[in-house]
Amino acid sequence: MKRSHGVALAALLAFSLAVLAHAESLGYWFTSYDSIALVETSRIASLADLRTIFTKPLLYGTSYLDAGRFYRPVVNLVYAAEYALWGVDPFGYHLTNLLLHGFVSVLVVLTIRSLTDSLRTGALTGALFAVHPLGTDVVPAISRRQDMLLALFGLLALWLFVESVRRDSRRLRVGAAVAYGLALFSKETAAVVGPLAFLWLVLEGPSLRRRSTYRRAIVAVAPLAAVAVGYLAVRFAVLGGIGGYTHDPPLSRTLLFPVQYVLSLVYQADVLAAIGGVSTPLVIAVVAAVPLALLVSFARDRALGRITPRRALPLVVAIVGFAVLLVVARFPGASPLASIDAVDHAGWYTAGIVFAIAAASALLAAVASARSFTAGRSMGFFVVWLLSPLPLFFLAKQFAFRDAYFFAIPLLALAAVCLDAALPSVDDWRARSDRDTDALVVVAVLVLLLPSLAASPLLYADSGWGETSDVTRTALTEIDRSVSEVNAGTPVAIAGVPTKIDYHPQRLGQAHKVTMLQPHSVRSWLRLQGHDNRVTFGRLQSFHSVPGNVSTKTRENERLLIWLRYN
Repeated sequence: MKRSHGVALAALLAFSLAVLAHAESLGYWFTSYDSIALVETSRIASLADLRTIFTKPLLYGTSYLDAGRFYRPVVNLVYAAEYALWGVDPFGYHLTNLLLHGFVSVLVVLTIRSLTDSLRTGALTGALFAVHPLGTDVVPAISRRQDMLLALFGLLALWLFVESVRRDSRRLRVGAAVAYGLALFSKETAAVVGPLAFLWLVLEGPSLRRRSTYRRAIVAVAPLAAVAVGYLAVRFAVLGGIGGYTHDPPLSRTLLFPVQYVLSLVYQADVLAAIGGVSTPLVIAVVAAVPLALLVSFARDRALGRITPRRALPLVVAIVGFAVLLVVARFPGASPLASIDAVDHAGWYTAGIVFAIAAASALLAAVASARSFTAGRSMGFFVVWLLSPLPLFFLAKQFAFRDAYFFAIPLLALAAVCLDAALPSVDDWRARSDRDTDALVVVAVLVLLLPSLAASPLLYADSGWGETSDVTRTALTEIDRSVSEVNAGTPVAIAGVPTKIDYHPQRLGQAHKVTMLQPHSVRSWLRLQGHDNRVTFGRLQSFHSVPGNVSTKTRENERLLIWLRYN
C-alpha cells in the first residue's frame, strides 16, 4: 500500500508540474501554421469524411501536400472529436494539449519506474520532463499534438510490454500491441518503440551470450513486429511510398541534424550568452566550477590511486571543454561555424556543442569515480533510446526541436539514474565513505541540466506563442470581415500574411520555432467561416519580434485585394 501511495504521489507531482508549466496556454488563440487546417480537414460530417481520414494523407485537400505527405489518422480523429465538442473555440484544443502533456508526464513516471525498478528514478524523470523547455515548442502549439500522442501511446506500449513480461500477462501484451499501433498511426517516429522493447528484454535476460535470451525476446515482441508490418503496408498503400517531406535540404543543413538534436535536448537557449549579458564573472564562476571540482576530487589520494587511461580521458575532455567554453562565451563571433550558411546563430551552436561534450564528459568522469555505481544496463538502454531517432531524421529530411519531445525522456532518465545512484537515503549517506565522489556525480548531473532548468517554462511567462496568437486572430478577423463584404464569386488576393517570428537564442523561455499562418491556414479558416471564394496570396511576412497593431487596406475592383499592415 505504501508503495502504491508513492507511485500516486510521484504521478500527481509530474502531472501538476506539467500543467503549471504551461497553464497560460489556455488563454492563447490558435497557434502555429497547421492548427486551423488540421481542424478544418479533420471534420467528420459523413461516412465519406471518415473514409477520407483513413485513406488519404494528413491535411488532404490543402497545399500542405506540396511540402510533405504523412499518414496520421489518430491525429485526425482527435481533432474531429474536438471539433464536434468545441467548434472553433481554441480553448478546448489548448486544454487537450495541456492534459496530454500532463498524462505523458505521468506515463514517464510509470514507464521509467518499470524499466529501472526504481520509483525515485521514475519520479525524478517525470518531474524533469514535465518542466523541460522542449515542452514550449510542443504544448502551446495546437498542431504539434502528434508529438504528444506519439509519446503518450509509445510510453504506454513500453510500460504495458514491460509489465506483461514481468506478470506473464497475455492481456497486457495485447494492450502493448494496440498502444504501439496507436503510436505509429500518430507519428511514424514511434517505429523505435518496438526495437526498444526487444532491447530491454534482451538486457533483462540472464546472459547476452545465450541464444535463448534472443529467442525469448523475438517471441515476446512478435505482436509488436506484426503491428509494425501492418502499419507499413497501410502507409505504403495510402501514400504510394514511405512518405515524408518532399524537399531535399542542402547537405550542410542535413549534417547539422545531430547538432540541432543535441541542442534541443541540452542547450535549448544560449544560457551563457544570456547570463553573460548581465554578469560575465558569473559565467566564469559557473563554467569554472566543474573542472575545479573534478580536479579537487581526483587530487585526493584515494581517487588518484584509481585513475586509469580510460577514466582519465573523460576528465581531460571535460576540463579542456569547459576551458574552451569560457573562450566561446567571451568571443561568440569567432565560431568556426559562422561561415556555414545553414547556421543562423553560430555562437549558440558552438557553445551548445562544447557544453554538451564537456558536461557529458564530466558526468562520465564522475560516474567512473563512484564506487557504488551499478546501473550499467539501464544506462545502456537509455543511450540506445537517445540515439535511436537519428536515422529517422535523415530519412525524413527534416529535424525540428519538437521532434525531440519523446526523446528527451531517455536523457532525463539517464540523469535520474545517476542521481538515484548518487543520492541514497539520508542514513546510508552518512554511513558511506565515498560521499565526496557521489557528490561530484550530483554536481555533474546538475551542470548538465542547468541550461534546461534555466530555460524551463516554469520560470517564464512569455513563450512567444501568446502575443503571436493575438496577431493571428486579428489578421484572420480582418480577412474574414473583408471577405464577408463581397459575394462568394469574387476572387480574393491577400498580401502580408504573418508567418513566423525569428528565433533569438538569448531569449530564455521562448519556443524555438514560433509560427503563425500560411496560405493553407487562411484558406481553411475562410472555409470554416463558410466562405468559398478563390484565394491567392502575395508576399508573406516574417518578423524579428512580435508586430504591433494589425490593420488592413482593401481595394475592390474585379477582385478583392487585402493588404495586412503592421505597426
